[in-house]
This record gives sequence, C-alpha cells and structure tokens, in this order.
Amino acid sequence: MLSCSRQSTPTARILGLLGMCLLLVSTSALADTAKDQLDSFINELETFQARFEQTLYDADSQPLQESTGTIKLKRPGKFVWSYTQPANQEIVADGTRLWLYDKDLEQVTVNDLDERVAGTPLALLMRSAPLDESFAIESLGTSDGINWLELTPKSESSDFELVFIGLNSDGLAALELRDNFGQATQIIFNDFEADVELDDALFEFTVPDGVDVIGLEQ
Repeated sequence: MLSCSRQSTPTARILGLLGMCLLLVSTSALADTAKDQLDSFINELETFQARFEQTLYDADSQPLQESTGTIKLKRPGKFVWSYTQPANQEIVADGTRLWLYDKDLEQVTVNDLDERVAGTPLALLMRSAPLDESFAIESLGTSDGINWLELTPKSESSDFELVFIGLNSDGLAALELRDNFGQATQIIFNDFEADVELDDALFEFTVPDGVDVIGLEQ
C-alpha cells in the first residue's frame, strides 16, 4: 500500500488509508509546490470527473471492504458520487441538499448540504469555505509523483482525526481519512479529468416512485 502518513496510531475513515509509510522528501520548495497545488485545486478548478477505488481498513490496516465508482463535481456545491460495486448507491449534492439513494434498499436520505459539509473533507471538494478555517494544513513532501498534505481538524468534535490529500500533475490523486474509531478509508482516483462540461441537470435528484424518503421535507 502507498501511504502519505507518518507513523501514528491508525485511526481513519471515509476517504482513505494508504497504509505503510514511505520516506517522504520534505523540502521548502516541495512544501510550496504542494500548497500551491492545493490552492489551485480549491480556488481555480470548476469541474472534474474521475473513477475511484475505495478501501476501508480496520485499526490493524487490514482491508474490510472495497468499493468502486465514479464522481462528477461542479463547483460550487454540486456533485454526484456513484458506487457501482459492491452496493449500488448514489450520493447527489444539488447545491442545497445532499441526497443518499440506496437503490437496493429503495430508500433516500436527504439532509441540508451545509450541515453535512461544514468541517468535513467535503469542504475540500465543494469549496464551501476557506479550508484553513476548519483545518491546520501541513505539506508532507512528495512520493511517486504525488504531493502530500496533512489536514488536522481544528474542531474537537470532528469525526476525523486526520485527512491526507494527494495531488499530482492531473489533479486529485488520492484522499485518506482517519476517523476516531480506529478505521481508515483510502480513495484512489483514476482517469481524472479537469474542467469538463457538466450540465446542471446531472445534479438534479428526483426521488423515484415507491422509494421511501428520510430527512428534510421535499
């Protein structure tokens, strides 16, 4: 496994553990490059799409579940995160609300988008607020062409202990989230395409007939 992390207690989840530590080159020039890349990714990129491979690990870095899917994102506030394996689920942000559709359960859960995004790694993808308002950001260096940054939540109530971001010449390469329950989630992005044409209609969610809705009133 790749890793952007230092040796620390394994606690992580929702966007990626990259397991065993590699030696990272950490110079001031590389630090500037990583932070510049992050700033560019957050402030300049308007749309992107990619495939992803997601793996959930336990506290001993043993894989618990593997998932695959696609993401399409349009800033500000819109994305479609689709899981194709093993479960058939879709998460849609329409700019106001966040919809989680479990096709197998025939159930939709809906929440206010701001409530779900604030203080989470989604703030990185959504550009909902300046990232340094919620996280302390540190450059770790580079490995295999990927520049790594470590994000530490400033809020003590955060569900995440650490977040790692990997950026390469294409854009977003990987995310790793370490939660407070001894688990980690690794997400590796492939076929990353920046500034693609994405119609707003892609991010409009319509509840299918016969599907239960839990959450905000429609």
